[in-house]
Amino acid sequence: MKHHITYHPGETLLHRLHPLVKAGWLFLLTAALFIAPAPGWIWALVLLALAAFRLGRLPLLRLRGTRTLALTALVLGGLHLLFNRSGDALATLGPVTLTRDGLAAGLLISGRFLAVVLMSYLFVLTTDPNALAYALMRAGLPYRYGFTLITALRLVPIFEEEARIVYEAQLARGLRYDTGFQETRDPRRFLRMTRQYFLPLLVSALGKVDALAVSMEGRCFGKHPRRTFLREVGMGRGDYVALAVLGMALAAIVLI
Repeated sequence: MKHHITYHPGETLLHRLHPLVKAGWLFLLTAALFIAPAPGWIWALVLLALAAFRLGRLPLLRLRGTRTLALTALVLGGLHLLFNRSGDALATLGPVTLTRDGLAAGLLISGRFLAVVLMSYLFVLTTDPNALAYALMRAGLPYRYGFTLITALRLVPIFEEEARIVYEAQLARGLRYDTGFQETRDPRRFLRMTRQYFLPLLVSALGKVDALAVSMEGRCFGKHPRRTFLREVGMGRGDYVALAVLGMALAAIVLI
């Protein structure tokens, strides 16, 4: 069974870290990926991200889109390997010459892509959206924008599940998405099928938005300039240690 790319509750070290500390690490490591001069540093971060999945007990291989992620990284690396002709020749496959610079560029680009996506997955899977929004609001973000963030993060998996239900329901009623446009070559049929797919989703989304707006008005949302919090997101000892390591890593990157 495939898992959605959404928050997975847990009690590991990654789950317990403060959301803003994890966000700082994400931005720093992403910047380091584009500063690192050699593929070895990039792939070291990829291995570190994979180890973090193991540490956080996260089902990487059972996430939706994992195969697409690996295939995309392979294609990116292969394109640079095939079409970059600079540097010393490593091998010749018919009309294609594989070069040392092409191999280095392929490893660099594919490693960057994998590292950025894997670290983003780690942040999403180990960070409670409510805790992230509360931390941002405690840091000065107006609570209206924080509520917008929470709502968006919560509605994405709901709409994804509803899209799957609509798709399977229409398949059960005889609608064929896989052969309609290819067989008839009629753009009007394609537009009609697209409308039939998105119209139920649009109606469902409008219904949810209307119910949410009524609920917010009933609770006097926006009446007061400041709000209280049911849960406080505080900093622990591990967060201060992570911040110290983050500061040292930032200083090392600047010096290098």
